Amino acid sequence: MLNARLVLFAHLLLLSTTERTPRLKFTLKDLPHLEFGSLEKYTVQFHDQRADTLYIGVTGAVLRVTFTQFNASHTSRESCKSKGPPSQDDCENVITVIERVNSSTVMVCGTHAGSPTCWFLRNNGTQLVMDKEGHGFVIDGKEISPPSPAQRPVTIAVEGNLYSAMTSSGTIQRSYWKGKHLRTEDKWFQNPTFVGSAWIKLKDSSKDEIYFFFSETEDSAGLDGKPYRSRIGRVCKVDEGASKTAQESWTTFLKARLICGFPTELRLFNKIEDAFVLLVEDDPRGSIVYGIFSSLWNSTAICAYSQVDIDRAFKTSRLKGYTGNLAGNQRPGTCTTGNVPKNVLSAIRNHPEIEDPIYPIKRHPLYVMKHSSYTRITADRVKGASQNFYQVLFLGTGNGKIHKVLHSNGKSFIIAELSPFKAEAPISVMTLDSSKGHLFVGTSRETVRLPLADCEAYGSSCKQCVAARDPYCGWDRASGKCVAIPWDLNVSNSTIVQNVEQLNVSICDGSSDVVVFSERPKELSINSGAYLYLPCPVRSYHAVYTWSYNQKDQFACTIKDGSCPLIFNGEVPMSEGLFKCTASEDGLKEELAVYKVTLNEGSAPMLERTALLLSLAAVCALM
Repeated sequence: MLNARLVLFAHLLLLSTTERTPRLKFTLKDLPHLEFGSLEKYTVQFHDQRADTLYIGVTGAVLRVTFTQFNASHTSRESCKSKGPPSQDDCENVITVIERVNSSTVMVCGTHAGSPTCWFLRNNGTQLVMDKEGHGFVIDGKEISPPSPAQRPVTIAVEGNLYSAMTSSGTIQRSYWKGKHLRTEDKWFQNPTFVGSAWIKLKDSSKDEIYFFFSETEDSAGLDGKPYRSRIGRVCKVDEGASKTAQESWTTFLKARLICGFPTELRLFNKIEDAFVLLVEDDPRGSIVYGIFSSLWNSTAICAYSQVDIDRAFKTSRLKGYTGNLAGNQRPGTCTTGNVPKNVLSAIRNHPEIEDPIYPIKRHPLYVMKHSSYTRITADRVKGASQNFYQVLFLGTGNGKIHKVLHSNGKSFIIAELSPFKAEAPISVMTLDSSKGHLFVGTSRETVRLPLADCEAYGSSCKQCVAARDPYCGWDRASGKCVAIPWDLNVSNSTIVQNVEQLNVSICDGSSDVVVFSERPKELSINSGAYLYLPCPVRSYHAVYTWSYNQKDQFACTIKDGSCPLIFNGEVPMSEGLFKCTASEDGLKEELAVYKVTLNEGSAPMLERTALLLSLAAVCALM
């Protein structure tokens, strides 16, 4: 019993130390922004970098959005067919899939009153592809789009082929275009819920792989008592099936379990909610898989997996439950053209799961977020001022916020929390365009475009800029501004300084020890008789805030609702004078508020026996 308590205590301690708080919090305004009507159901978006256009799927239409002037035009609209169940949602044609299938064509699929259908757009999404009779050319979409908008399809276009996975049918398939129609077998899954996919491009393109991420339910809970198992499934791009029939099973499909949590304490986050593969073009095996995993105790964790570890597992692990001998035959799941030996096919067909689970980097989550949830994830690989590369994650939350997170040397640091939406709602879609420096984020009712490098928000001093530890930003000594790091930065003659690995503002030569309050002190003339409440705006939530009186006496304060106020009462006996609020954080000191308080004539010289009434609203009005 004692050992069990010690293990539980250690686990709780670890959870508390791995939970992170955003250092900065910003409410973003004046962003390119679009709101949807009350009758439109926004479920999917696709960013076309070729035309710098965002396609947004809503109820009965595709919106083609240009963000330069932020004009939205409907490129197609199909009316709901009067069939299917009486539910209004089932009767609507909710767009669920938008994918570019070749250089000239975008495929659009929708629920279409419970009979999924796909259309095609050309001329940068402005024109419907027509058939010989002049009608919109359509195909059956039941293997691509679910019949209900409540289900989330997963699709990915690879060299003219569309790969799709649907929870409703429990299948992964190559469903459209040039390649042979292949699909998984029903017995390979146990009630799967698909959340993401990725194309793993290798130097030898014949070895390219397609990943799918999903969770399965368990009939009986295991030792950790959870009904879910998170999985990664893999097929080869060159898979041609086992025979020459029109439709058949994959010959390369394998799946593995993804572990996220604290295995030694049997405390796991078993259900994968979203996944993203950050590809390294010049070193494909150096890519990283990021995932959001949830638990039954209202927490989410972020886990990162090395592509090297994933590749090794699929290439070396035994097949779970298989006891036969494959000596002399090719490894099950090997990406190769040509016929696959029958005994290898039999092994995969009856034992598609590999035995070895895949553990995250350093065998634990990057961090855990308690009492809140992440819903979507994407990532970018950023070259800093030193020419080193850093990973930056963007995580959407269940209340419409975005966390910008640095992942470096196995550690995580939440740079900032961004609030871009008018109404709180779960982040449902997120697309990143690193070439143009934009992040497109949507909820069920709004979509916005955010800059990846919003450097001016960090402040007007070198210390404030450097302390942000944002790989996108650095302090330009020449211009005296916090600026975005140019991709083609010439290090030899650069005037930009940056420190990403840790908070180190000592590189800001010639700057004072304290970032001084830039405005004149707020003058307050007050009567005796009640409370005095002085607010101090919180910038960094990692800093320690203190108040000083006439440059000497110091008092602590408690952060609440974005402020760390000083409240005068019997415990804080202050006379009139100068009050300063200072934030201290690893060598960075900032004066955030300065007040000059005077007592009206006739007031007592000391405040310890008075109760000055001055509301926060009155103080803010003076500010």
